[in-house]
Amino acid sequence: MSDTDIALSFDTAEYYSLHEACDYLNRKFETDNVVPTKLLKRIYEFDLNTYIYGRGFSLMGTHYLDENKLGFLDELEKDSEDYKTYMTQINVYLFHCDFKPSITCKEVGVFIKLNNRMIGQMLLLGRTEISDEWGDIEGLLKPNRLNANPDDVEEFLLPSDRPSTYQGEDYHFDKIKVAQSRYQPILSKEDIEEYGLEKALSKINMKVLDYYHFEDYQIEMYEGGNDYFNNKETYALNLEATPNDILVLHRDLEILVNLIVDNKPAVEKPEILFKKKGVSPKLLKARMIADTHAQYLWSKDHDKKIRIGEMCELVWSYLIDTRYSEMLPERKFTLKSWLSSIPQYASEAGRPQS
Repeated sequence: MSDTDIALSFDTAEYYSLHEACDYLNRKFETDNVVPTKLLKRIYEFDLNTYIYGRGFSLMGTHYLDENKLGFLDELEKDSEDYKTYMTQINVYLFHCDFKPSITCKEVGVFIKLNNRMIGQMLLLGRTEISDEWGDIEGLLKPNRLNANPDDVEEFLLPSDRPSTYQGEDYHFDKIKVAQSRYQPILSKEDIEEYGLEKALSKINMKVLDYYHFEDYQIEMYEGGNDYFNNKETYALNLEATPNDILVLHRDLEILVNLIVDNKPAVEKPEILFKKKGVSPKLLKARMIADTHAQYLWSKDHDKKIRIGEMCELVWSYLIDTRYSEMLPERKFTLKSWLSSIPQYASEAGRPQS
């Protein structure tokens, strides 16, 4: 074994800083041309997964359930025991999707996946912020599970944290799954009560640019089982990351090398920064409320006058003044798809006779 081979063996690791990644590539390909700025540009061009290490804070999430697997909920009566059982299980599941990553982040630390916008800011400004303005945190890894999928929050959960199957009942808990999560760094009320604000802040390994109490409208942005964190004593955190904080997994570095060697085209940047991949629990509840209100109005419509178009108008007017107004679709008639039952006369053409 040559000295170069021995040195390369010592350079090989599960993850690297940018400087270490450059040393590894220069040694592997016997060059000195790979430097951190050039490597970061290629990471940006190919939208490669990169991470920073965060520790000492909690995480409040917005979770989107896999909409394609939830059709069975539309078949249930919204006031039935089965429907209530599903919603209870979903809320407990989503609570664990916040609580378990938070415990890991506070006690051990997590690898936080950087998105392409953040890498671009590091290239141009030498820094980026992780804040509630962007909902930046879209992927997490346990330090002892770096081979896992960063986009699957269930990597942090135990089997008992998943929605459970009741023995002897025909439930579909296996279909309930988070399709996408975004997290906001926070200090919870419990963190501050346990340590005091200044000591709680000192436990965070990253630079804290700002911290402030959540306002009502900000709490409403985070849907799901977040009752543990949803209160005005919660502090939102704005954190800073620089290129010196970037960590690249060995598996991702090898992917980048293969893309460059094969002369693959760079990734085309999407026009939309964020695209929801599922349905949020808040939207599920909005649909339930809309349907319940419509069924109530039709049950009182003894003269059979309310057509589907008018009902959509009535439901829209009802929800627009509630906390679910932001869940309303762009077109009022789209509300028709939210309704579980439509009377035959409501679908008939023409206006009813007065």
